[in-house]
Amino acid sequence: MHTHFRLVTLTALLTSLSVYAEQSPVNIHLEVGGGSGLDRAVPVTGAGLKVDTTLLKFLGPIAPQVEMFGLSTFNNFTGYLDQGAAFGLGLGARLRLFNDEKGYYFNPGAKGRSGNFWGNWYFDAHFAWSFAKDPRELGPGFDVGTGYSFSLVEALHLGPFVTFRLMGPHQVIMAGLAVTIGAPDTIPAETDWDNDGVFGETDKCPDTAGPKESNGCPADDKDKDGTPDKTDKCVEVAGPKENSGCPWGDKDSDGLLDNEDKCVDQAGPKENGGCPWGDKDADGLLDNADKCPDQAGPKENDGCPDTDKDGDGVVDRLDACLEVAGEKDNKGCPYPDTDGDGVNDRVDNCVKDPGPASNQGCPEKVKQLVVITREKLVIKDKVYFDLNKATLQARSNALLDQIAAILKDHTEIKMLQVEGHTDNTGVAEKNLTLSQDRANSVKAYLVKKGVEDARVKAIGFGQTKPADTNDTPVGRDNNRRVEFNILDQ
Repeated sequence: MHTHFRLVTLTALLTSLSVYAEQSPVNIHLEVGGGSGLDRAVPVTGAGLKVDTTLLKFLGPIAPQVEMFGLSTFNNFTGYLDQGAAFGLGLGARLRLFNDEKGYYFNPGAKGRSGNFWGNWYFDAHFAWSFAKDPRELGPGFDVGTGYSFSLVEALHLGPFVTFRLMGPHQVIMAGLAVTIGAPDTIPAETDWDNDGVFGETDKCPDTAGPKESNGCPADDKDKDGTPDKTDKCVEVAGPKENSGCPWGDKDSDGLLDNEDKCVDQAGPKENGGCPWGDKDADGLLDNADKCPDQAGPKENDGCPDTDKDGDGVVDRLDACLEVAGEKDNKGCPYPDTDGDGVNDRVDNCVKDPGPASNQGCPEKVKQLVVITREKLVIKDKVYFDLNKATLQARSNALLDQIAAILKDHTEIKMLQVEGHTDNTGVAEKNLTLSQDRANSVKAYLVKKGVEDARVKAIGFGQTKPADTNDTPVGRDNNRRVEFNILDQ
């Protein structure tokens, strides 16, 4: 009697253990074992990690698989497998041979929760590459193996395996134990434990029969809204299935029910789907008041971009000369050309005397050494001083005279900063003092020539702002300079 009872119990246990075969979308296999080399009788231990997928249903019982493995020998056999160890990668497939669920080559046909006690038989094969310090030692190869596993719990399998592995010149046979984990945990799509015609994970009550309309659950429906009481969050009040059997509410109290409200947590007008008005173009005007919601524009233009009729970069709203292209710093109007030489007054060194643009608008009899830009007066020559002194040399007079004349004609230049610079020869503090003294000398000269003192600022930077390298004579000469920067116009 007791023997019969134990036999029945064992049979039931084995039967229940094999219910779940490797049907998860991804199956991860960890193999640990030992064996021997066949080309040389050397004890070998190792482990492998295999990952396959059952998502490619058209392959039937074949699951594409990748593997990583590592092998080692005992210390007294370090001359085998390249100093006693090897590892590698493989690409192949698992052929799932025997189980009572769909997706296996041999299928006895028993379906349902009871399963069968035979477990899961499989066959693996891979093309592999074994890595070693010496590239001649291992290299390309293959492996084949077979195993048998039983389900311990849902999506967890355990069983023995045997593998033959060819790695370069070596042949190894191993046996051991394999553990498989299915991820994510799934119920096979063909399973119908309660025989209610609702299969797999679609059946929300897998142990209790129920109609398809209630996802396989008993159809107790107190409020008669079509949602079974088991899943109905509002058993006493009828409501749609898509809201778990509860009537739609108005969470943000904006007059639109939540199923029609595009912004359930924010109140908004009906004409905007229950959402507050936004500012799509981020121009500071809400879309309902913005005549151009997809294009940024100022409020003064109802949120639409400003136009620029004459294409001068100054929008019509701010352009004082709509029909004629001009300069931004002149309110969109062109600068005048007082002497009619084709060079506008802003960049004309000689505003009242005509001359070609190649000579900065001045008569060619006097070569111009200064070019007016928006940021600075660019000089074509240097300001010369006596060696290590702030004394101006006479050969600088022509250049400085032109700068003085330009400042007197161009009153729009409110402040000119005269900057003194040195190379890095000598002591930095002395260089700073020398550069300041030289900038002061230039300012004094310009003031003497009739330029207002308040319009000229002198500052020395010493060796702190090199324009060129200090490693060559030419570079150091370029660093010993005076610059004329326009601070305000």
